Amino acid sequence: MSEKNKVFNILILGIGQSNFLNQLYGNIVSRNKKFHFSIDNYFELSRGNNESKGLPYINFYDFDKIEIKKWALKRSLFKLTKSRFFWNILFFELSQNSSFKSIKKQLYDFARAKYRVEKHILPLKNDLYHFHFCVPKNLKYIFFLPKSATVICSFWGSDLLRETGTSNVFYVRKALSKATQITIQTPELAQILLSKYGREFQSKLEILRFTISQEIYERLDKNRNNPEQLDAFRTFYDIPKDKIVIAVGHNGFKANNHIQIINQIKFLPKTILDSIVILLHLSYGAKEEYLQDLIHLSRKTHSFKIIIIKEFFDAEKISLLRLNTDILIQMPISDALSGAMTEVLYAKNIVLAGAWLPYGILRRKGVFFKEVESFNKLAFTLQECIENLNELKHFSDNNPNVIRSFLFPNTTTKEWMQLFEKTLI
Repeated sequence: MSEKNKVFNILILGIGQSNFLNQLYGNIVSRNKKFHFSIDNYFELSRGNNESKGLPYINFYDFDKIEIKKWALKRSLFKLTKSRFFWNILFFELSQNSSFKSIKKQLYDFARAKYRVEKHILPLKNDLYHFHFCVPKNLKYIFFLPKSATVICSFWGSDLLRETGTSNVFYVRKALSKATQITIQTPELAQILLSKYGREFQSKLEILRFTISQEIYERLDKNRNNPEQLDAFRTFYDIPKDKIVIAVGHNGFKANNHIQIINQIKFLPKTILDSIVILLHLSYGAKEEYLQDLIHLSRKTHSFKIIIIKEFFDAEKISLLRLNTDILIQMPISDALSGAMTEVLYAKNIVLAGAWLPYGILRRKGVFFKEVESFNKLAFTLQECIENLNELKHFSDNNPNVIRSFLFPNTTTKEWMQLFEKTLI
């Protein structure tokens, strides 16, 4: 096969969650047929199953479910003991005063990873291994790939900002030393990565945004001047048409800080509270106990209405939700570049974001949004936003043009293809 017609096989490892991945690889496949993608542990976020129709992957694997016979596992562990990596693990875990039981489990976990790499992953003869969401459990296979393997490690945001501790730094740092390239979404996050894991990784670092789902943005453009559709959405979900809609967070994860935010909203004057409705879209991520806490809070809050929606929305409904959201309060523990937030900004509505979030790239590009430094300043800043809502929305008029210029696939997908080509060729 000539170099021009050569096909490159890329195996996706680590987290196999559909968001980010389907858009990224789907856009690449639609533009360039020389990249073939296979994925491990694929999980469709919207349905919770492995429906493969229309997805950009040639093969689906689940390496963790491969049975390993006892004798084969013991043999793999024995081979592991002959490596420097084994002794690195052992001495590190002993230095952390880890129990014998936990050390044994850790070593057997690595022995399983070693077996699966040698017997099942390497025989597939992939040209590149792309690891996502860089926490130790997602990087276990990287340690047993050959030195010649081409490896990309991609951070999503929470893996960098929410995972911490000596053990995390030890194993992730060791994994990154085996990477050919490392990707991160913003310059601010890049500096956090280098500070956390070591400045020696600077030469491997690429700042790349994930490809967004353009379908949602096309629907936003289609529906923004469609009052009948927008009103029908409000009617169906019992959202009062005369109220200002304030969305809090964008999924059911506790890290969105829904309860802290709602408790601050209660401090707004009664005249303001009478004019608003709070919307919680909890379509994924909510553990049952936390979901019940939010339902209980919504029932006992009488000064304003809280609407909880648990349905997973398709692109059409997402567009109607974003267009009907007057203000999104985005104050999670950490974030990289939230898709939901970007969609609200594209809808020319207001985002009120925690100032600790690394959204500098939005400011530098000229995207308009508001910031608040802490929870105890939220009520005051939110009141200002509500009282000046129409003026603020006017400042958002250019947001769609700016977002198109640097977050749409014409830019991001091209950059990812360039990275793959540079790394492989």
